[in-house]
Amino acid sequence: MKVAILLFAGPEIPCRVMHAFVFARDVKVRGGEARIILEGESPRWLLTLPNPKHKLHGMYEKVKAEGLIDVACKACTIQAGAVEAAEEEGIPLAGDAFGHVSLMRYLDQGYQVVTL
Repeated sequence: MKVAILLFAGPEIPCRVMHAFVFARDVKVRGGEARIILEGESPRWLLTLPNPKHKLHGMYEKVKAEGLIDVACKACTIQAGAVEAAEEEGIPLAGDAFGHVSLMRYLDQGYQVVTL
């Protein structure tokens, strides 16, 4: 099983990022492949999650260490003012679909896309 989790929700909806992390880790633990794609408002998380005082920081660090965050949308990351944060966190930017992340890169590899 291969799952690409397309996260759109920003910090106003913390349960969605938490669930994206849980779902991605669950897929990986069960032998599948998971990728989290930061789109829409979600690149704004890169401005807060790296802070060790953030309540989701520990989970974020696990997901990042496991390589589950694949890319952040270039256009959305620019809009969020999070380009420097993405660079510092080692999250690559992708803009292969008119400035946004192309889902074809995942669909062509057999990923099912889930949107949060």
